This record gives sequence, structure tokens and C-alpha cells, in this order.
Amino acid sequence: MSNDPAVQQPPAQSTSSSGGRQLADVIGTIVLLSAHFVLFGATLFLVGLLVMNTDACAAQKCGDQAWLDRAMNLALWAGGALLFVDVLVTVIRLVRRRVAWIVPLIGCIAQLALAFGAAAMESLAGPA
Repeated sequence: MSNDPAVQQPPAQSTSSSGGRQLADVIGTIVLLSAHFVLFGATLFLVGLLVMNTDACAAQKCGDQAWLDRAMNLALWAGGALLFVDVLVTVIRLVRRRVAWIVPLIGCIAQLALAFGAAAMESLAGPA
């Protein structure tokens, strides 16, 4: 064994505190990813139900019905892409043992913004 400081291994850090932080990060990340999946489903459900807002359009003037398809496509494809990127980046960060819970938190916030945007788009098709 060499006494040269450049060759010697650095002292081992306490694994109990870093292991506890890593476990808490993984649990928090799983909870937030699950919340993002629920928000994605809730967005699709919301956009699907808001179509009924146009039921009165047979008797009164309404906006362009194409907004319904645009909002549904936005909720489905952009929401799905957002969820896919969220899971992908989260897994990469977990594998590299970096803090990962922030990624699904940002994904949840973005999903909520997407839901409000899709609902606003659908409201353009409703009664004037």
C-alpha cells in the first residue's frame, strides 16, 4: 500500500444520511410522477366533459366547433409528450443519483397549465 496522498482513496462518507436522502428523493419522485399520471387522465376527462358545453349550440349561435378537436388533440398529444419527457428525464436523473423530484413537480405544474389552456380553447367553441 502506498503512502502517497494522491494514490490513497478519499475517506468514505456517511452512507446513512445520503442513503436516507436518496430514499426520500425516490419516494417523493414516485408520488409526484403518480400525481402527473392522474393529472394527465384528469385533463383528458375534463376536456372530454367540456364538449357538453356546446349542447346549446343547436338553439343559439356558437363559436367554431373546430376548437373542440384542437383542444382534444392538444390535451392528448401535448399532454402525452409532456408525460413521456417527464418520466424520461426523471429516470435519467434517478439513475445518475441526482435530485429528481423537481422534474415531476415541474411536469405537474405544466400539466395543470395545459389543462387550463385546453379548457380555454374549448370555451371558444361554446355559446357566444
